[in-house]
Amino acid sequence: MARKAFAIFTQSVSVAFLACALCFLPVGAQAANTGGYEDGKSAVFEEEAKPNPPLEYLCSLISLASYSDRIGLVARESLADNGWVLQPYREDTEKVAAKYYFMKNDKLPVDGARYLVSVTGTSDLKDVKADLSMHKVPFAGKTPDEFEKEMKRPKMSPAEPLTHGGFTRYTQTAFFSHRENGKTFGEEIAELLKNEPDAKLCITGHSLGGAVAVLFAARLMSMGVSTEQLDVVTFGAPAVGNRAFADAYSDMPVDRIAMTGDPIHAAIQSIDTSYAQFGSVQHWHRPRGSERFQHDITGYADVALRRYFDFVTEKRREAERFQEDGVPYEGDAVRARDNLGDENKTPNVLLFADYALDDAIIDDVPYMRLAAFDILRREMGGLVVARTSFSALPGENKVAEAVRQARDMGCRYLLIQKYASERLKNKRFGYKISLEEALYDARGNPLVLQSFTTNTDTMTPILAALYNEAAGRERRQAVLQGGQ
Repeated sequence: MARKAFAIFTQSVSVAFLACALCFLPVGAQAANTGGYEDGKSAVFEEEAKPNPPLEYLCSLISLASYSDRIGLVARESLADNGWVLQPYREDTEKVAAKYYFMKNDKLPVDGARYLVSVTGTSDLKDVKADLSMHKVPFAGKTPDEFEKEMKRPKMSPAEPLTHGGFTRYTQTAFFSHRENGKTFGEEIAELLKNEPDAKLCITGHSLGGAVAVLFAARLMSMGVSTEQLDVVTFGAPAVGNRAFADAYSDMPVDRIAMTGDPIHAAIQSIDTSYAQFGSVQHWHRPRGSERFQHDITGYADVALRRYFDFVTEKRREAERFQEDGVPYEGDAVRARDNLGDENKTPNVLLFADYALDDAIIDDVPYMRLAAFDILRREMGGLVVARTSFSALPGENKVAEAVRQARDMGCRYLLIQKYASERLKNKRFGYKISLEEALYDARGNPLVLQSFTTNTDTMTPILAALYNEAAGRERRQAVLQGGQ
C-alpha cells in the first residue's frame, strides 16, 4: 500500500530527526500478490523497502531504550531531551513477563499527536519460553474477549489466519489484559486513534518485541484502526503467522529490517515452512568493528545511526547546492555541519575534539563526532566547533592557544575532548573506548577534568563513545548552568 512521504523540516538536527521520523509516511509499498499456494489461493510476498533513515533511527533508539542496560538509559535520556514522554508498562503472569513503553511527543511541529509503542525483546527466561512456544493458535476476533476466546479454540484450519502461540499470548498479556477501569491498553489506544484521526502511532520492537509489534498492529486493525494511522518498524523479528495471516493483514504498513547474518529473523521459517513473512524488507550489513552484534539491538542501532547521519550529511549538501545555484532552500532540515552550534545564539562554548582510534574502527570517527556533537548541543547553548583538532594547534602550550581562540570568538568556556581506543586482549573485535575531557573558563581556569572508559562487550564502539559522552553530562551541566 503506497503512500506519499512528506518532510517536516526544522532548524535543529536533533529535532529534525524526530520530526521527520514520524512525519514521513510509511516507508514502503506492499508487494502485489504474484503467486499462490498449491491450491491456487493467493500468497503475500516481500518487497524491498524504501529507506527512511530518520524513522529507522528513531525506532532503533526507542527499541534500545526499552532495554534496562546502560546504553538503554542513555537512549531514554536522549528521547526525553527531545520531548518524548516515556511511560513504562509491565504485565506479569505465570508464563509471560510483558514489557513495553508508551511514548508521546507534543512538541513536534506537525498536525496531530505522535505516539509510539516500543516492545522489549527477549530479556528473561519467560521471554525465552514465549519464543519457543511455536504451536499455532487462531488469530481472529474484534474485541479483547473475542481475541482470548479465539486463541483457545481447539479446532482450526491451515486456511485461516494462524499465529505463533507464544508471541500471541505475549501480545494478549501486554496489551489486552483488563485494568482497574475495565479497559485494556489496546482498547484505550484504539479509542484514542479513532478520536484523533490526524494522530499516528508507530509500533516498533527488536526480536520478540518486533514480532509482538506486528501482532499488536494486526489487533488494532481488527478493532477498526485505520492503517493510515499506523507504522510498524521491526528489527531482527521472526515471522509471526502463516500465509493466511499474511494475506489477511497485507495492508499493514510494516518495514522489517534484518541484519546480514542475523540468525533469528528467519529461524522460525527454517523450522516450520508454513510461517510466512510479509511487508517490505531491508537487509543491512554490519560495519567493521561490530561483527559480534549480528542480532543484538546495539548492532541495529549502530547501523541506523550511520544511515541517519549519512542522510543528514546529504541533506546539508543538497542545501549547499541550492544556495550555490542562487536558489533559496526553504525549510532546510540541517544546518551547515562546519558549525554545529545554534547560529541564532551568541557563541558560548568552543569545542576541540581529537579522535585516535584503531585502524579497524577508524571509519567510525565521523559518526562518533556527529553523534557526540548532537548530545553536547542539547546541553550547551551556543556551542561552536573548532575547525581544527586540538593536537593540530600551534605552539607548545596548546591549552593557552585554545583558550585564546575561545576568547577571540566571544566564548565563555572551552571544552577539550580526546577520544581513544585500545584493543582488548584475546578479542579480535573488542576495544576499550576512552574519553578524556577538560572544561575551562575564558581565563584558562580548569573547571571540570574527567575521564571515562567503556568496553565494547555489550555495545559497539560508536555506542560506547556515546555512553562516555553521556556519562560526563552531569558535571558539565553543573558548571555551565551554575555560570549562567
